[in-house]
Amino acid sequence: MAVQLPHLALDLQARRRADAARLAQHPLLIVERGERPRVHAANRAARRAGARPGMPLGDALALLDTPELIEDDPAARAREIHQLAAALLQFSDHVHPEPEEQRILLEVGRSRRLFGGLPALRERAEAVLRELGFQPRTGMARSPAAARLFAAHRHPEIPEDRDALRRNLARFPLNTLPLPAGTREALQATGLRMFGDLLRLPRTELARRHEPELLQTIDRLLGDAREALPRFCPPATLELALRLDHEIRASTALVFPLRRLLQQAEQQLRGQALSLQRMQLELRHRETTTRLSLERGQPGIRAADWLSLWQTRLERETLQAPVIGLRLHAADLLDPPATDDGLLTGDPAGENSPGMHLPAVLARLRARLGAQKVGGLSNRGTPAPEDAQEPVGSTLQRLRSTPAPGPAQQACGTALWVHAPVPAAATDLQGLQPLGRMENGWWDRGNDQRRDYALARDPRGRGVWVFRCLRSGQWYRQGYWG
Repeated sequence: MAVQLPHLALDLQARRRADAARLAQHPLLIVERGERPRVHAANRAARRAGARPGMPLGDALALLDTPELIEDDPAARAREIHQLAAALLQFSDHVHPEPEEQRILLEVGRSRRLFGGLPALRERAEAVLRELGFQPRTGMARSPAAARLFAAHRHPEIPEDRDALRRNLARFPLNTLPLPAGTREALQATGLRMFGDLLRLPRTELARRHEPELLQTIDRLLGDAREALPRFCPPATLELALRLDHEIRASTALVFPLRRLLQQAEQQLRGQALSLQRMQLELRHRETTTRLSLERGQPGIRAADWLSLWQTRLERETLQAPVIGLRLHAADLLDPPATDDGLLTGDPAGENSPGMHLPAVLARLRARLGAQKVGGLSNRGTPAPEDAQEPVGSTLQRLRSTPAPGPAQQACGTALWVHAPVPAAATDLQGLQPLGRMENGWWDRGNDQRRDYALARDPRGRGVWVFRCLRSGQWYRQGYWG
């Protein structure tokens, strides 16, 4: 499958603008700078007035009334092709970008059954690109050369065998084939007009009268000559940037361009079968840069979930200066969680399960209040419940690195404990249910903490968590059960 992006430069402009619909109403030209500036791309309003790609800029200006001129950025187009190639890896493990032609090739023969056939696969790939703001043209054939030709000319059929491909190619005029201009003119001078006319001629006569490149082109189109396409290897980090066409002065107005970046990040991570738990956002000003970071409770890739957190985070951010660009960066890409099948379905089941609610709530609290304002509890490794935990920051690595509860702590069970043990009268405790013994500090004179823990009911019927000190025989209330 060949994916052609003929309007890539215009699509990039539309992605930068909140009012992309107005882009087609006023003439706009993307200009290739040089000794003789030329039109690289023209929007619909400019084309209606007669401007065309490849036209000298002076001729285009003579046709248009005060058009908007934007300098072409070949490097930005090449970066975008590679980023889209990473997103298309979700449809094939063999992707080959061709940045100079604004095209991406995919070997999808082994993916057809996974996506329900080639037509369904093409429809899904086009839908992904359109969701990201691009207008693709696709072509499918058993050879890369034919797929390129079909994509360039919007050929809708999908010939899967050699005879069907030959019949489809026969209908193409010679001037559409990837042939040198001299060869094309020589063929047309003999009265040939269609590729089918060329196929009916003997190969020996074609080889004698024309350069070897002609037969090589025919064989490549029919799939008789193999074409080596190096596999695309995506970068190990996620990095997306977006230059804005106007200054943004309010943090809430960053939602639209940020949504574009997050949608592209989601598709790119789907293609790589990866996930992430934290990311950084750079707000680029003319002279400075503001760096923000955000961390979730569990890995995830859904753009809507990340956007909700970023909106909360940006609400408490006061811009130091107008923003002229965004950069999204994630250095730590993770394997997707075992419960998260969203890389294929787009609806991670894990995020809807009850066990996933708490991390999501914590992530939103950190986004709204700041990472340092939301803490956790770390296991100190001591058996006594009143000393067993200490407050820590919200850094997830510190929380994960704490030791698991020891046997004595597990024997004590779980409870909502008070700050320190409170003496309790034995006569007030009803229905004692032993839980286990804790022995700690017996070697330390004056700090003997040998205890027998139990469940009980107090006079008000509440479930209490109590222990009896083995040294003094006194009962204490450690907390309330449940």
